[in-house]
Amino acid sequence: MKKVIGTLMVGATAFAGGLVAGLILTPKSGKENMRWVKDQSNETKRWLEARGHKLKEDGEKRIDRVSKGIIKTVREALPDLYEATENLHFSEEEEIEEITKHG
Repeated sequence: MKKVIGTLMVGATAFAGGLVAGLILTPKSGKENMRWVKDQSNETKRWLEARGHKLKEDGEKRIDRVSKGIIKTVREALPDLYEATENLHFSEEEEIEEITKHG
């Protein structure tokens, strides 16, 4: 994890350095450069918001799929107790005796 964060920091620093160097060396005026930076930052913001929304939707879908899979697995692994005990018949005395034995 530290390696990923370090790589991201180096990448962000290199990007910022390149952006500053490009702005200093460009033949455009300061106003034109500021307009360009603003346009690019707005475009980047929209892209990041769209990407974040997509990631959130994908994550929710995955969680839903995993949840349904867990429920299905549990249902398949546990027997239906009503069905399993359907053919067991106790008389009233046997039921009372079982209840008193086991509480």
